[in-house]
Amino acid sequence: MLKILRQKKRAQKIILSGMVIVMVFAFVLWGAGAWKQSSKESNYAGVVFGRRVSNPEFRKIRASCLNDLKFRFGENYNAILQFVDLNNQAWIKLILLEQAKKQKITVSNQEVIDEVASNPLFSKDGKFNQDTYGRIIRYFLGSQPREFEEQTRNNLIIRKLYVQATKDVALTDAEVLEAYKKDNETLSLNYIQINSKDFLAEIKISEDELKDYYQKNSSQFKRPPTVKIEYLGIDYPPDSKEAQRIGLSEQMNNLHSKIKKSILQPRSGLMVSPSTSLRVVSLSNRAVEPSNALKSFATDNITHNESGFFAFDEPLEGIESEEFYKYAFSLKAEQISPVIQTSKGVYILRVTQKKDSYIPELAEAKLKAEEALKLIKAKEEARKKAEDYRNKIDGYLKNDQAINLKKAAEPLGVELKTTPAFKRGQAIPDADIDLSVLNSAFELKPGEISPILEGTKSIFIVEPDKFTGIDQEKFKQDKAAFSENLLEKKKQDVFNSLQSQLIGQANLKQYISSSSAFPDIADQ
Repeated sequence: MLKILRQKKRAQKIILSGMVIVMVFAFVLWGAGAWKQSSKESNYAGVVFGRRVSNPEFRKIRASCLNDLKFRFGENYNAILQFVDLNNQAWIKLILLEQAKKQKITVSNQEVIDEVASNPLFSKDGKFNQDTYGRIIRYFLGSQPREFEEQTRNNLIIRKLYVQATKDVALTDAEVLEAYKKDNETLSLNYIQINSKDFLAEIKISEDELKDYYQKNSSQFKRPPTVKIEYLGIDYPPDSKEAQRIGLSEQMNNLHSKIKKSILQPRSGLMVSPSTSLRVVSLSNRAVEPSNALKSFATDNITHNESGFFAFDEPLEGIESEEFYKYAFSLKAEQISPVIQTSKGVYILRVTQKKDSYIPELAEAKLKAEEALKLIKAKEEARKKAEDYRNKIDGYLKNDQAINLKKAAEPLGVELKTTPAFKRGQAIPDADIDLSVLNSAFELKPGEISPILEGTKSIFIVEPDKFTGIDQEKFKQDKAAFSENLLEKKKQDVFNSLQSQLIGQANLKQYISSSSAFPDIADQ
């Protein structure tokens, strides 16, 4: 089945375009955990626009959001799923469908049939194929044709809502030209950089200063939630082939089954990993050493490791997989993950302990607090030095209007640096200069020396070096395609604004716990 999807990868770009509208804005408007849990109305998922949403209805919409992901990303949907809150997406979809109902937007059966029949994924030899359709729906989506067709109807309704909401959106030639300039004009800079770290060595902090700073800023040093885990792993050998990796993965799958049979019992709930059909499992009541329940399952090529407490942004040595850490922080204590496949190896982990976030006492946070205060003071010194340089440059200009930054740098005794050409919004690799500083430079006139510009760690004085405008002939060639893309972006911005308004008007009440990146884990 996945072979079919891979062969028709190009088709993903045009599949069910209406679903993209829902997905895009779900990332923008809400983050994971946006909703609060309530114990009320256990028979209902929540309330939207005053209407109760039953649990079965919510589950159907949530399942459709998962299918949207599957169709958009194919076999890679699992990698995307860890960054998506399906509950939030489901509520957004419900809100949009309610609005469409108010506007009497409908989709006929024939429109659904035409949409399904035109989907290239369901075709064989250029024609719609019933068997192909049924296999993809049943085995890849784990659904039924009738359910999928209803999901298609809802996506078409949302697509119509989008079209209706954006039908009057237009662009002027001036807008197109201005946007094209912003995307294609380039600039290089001469600049002086005053780095805060150059002043760190001379910064002295008294105990009273440190205490005062910590009392006023202790919340900045709040420790995030931490976990302690143990894990079994097989690291892929260097230059290992796909067949070898598949074999090692299968070895871990078999081990996971062995662990379940030996000391674990599966919990109820949906499977997290359809590719391996492995459930998240929890320790049974059998007596097991809590700190290293997995240790006895280590072999010659399957290593066992235990961690200390670590936060999400404090990766373990040798483990770079985002999915690994998503499981580590989504599982409850004593739960064991499915087999986690990464680019470097394959793993099974167990959470042994979890700690909530807390604000430490000064003694625990002293080193970090002292470092933070020193950086603040160092930046103040850098700012003073930059102001001194800028005042001297003003003095030079009074005597000689031809003075530029290159000529001024010499008597100041500072290094003049020059950037390569860059566009608005484009960072410069290997250059320690903030994007905000680079973007500000586009507002300067040719030969104009900037006021001091403050970056994250440094203070800058800049001057345009070489400006390159747009190629008018190329603009004429690009204009049609560029205008089309710009118009679509403007339409999406308009729809995004409408969606934000609708979310505020919906007065949503949710009676179920918010999903995490792995919502089925959260409900274990």
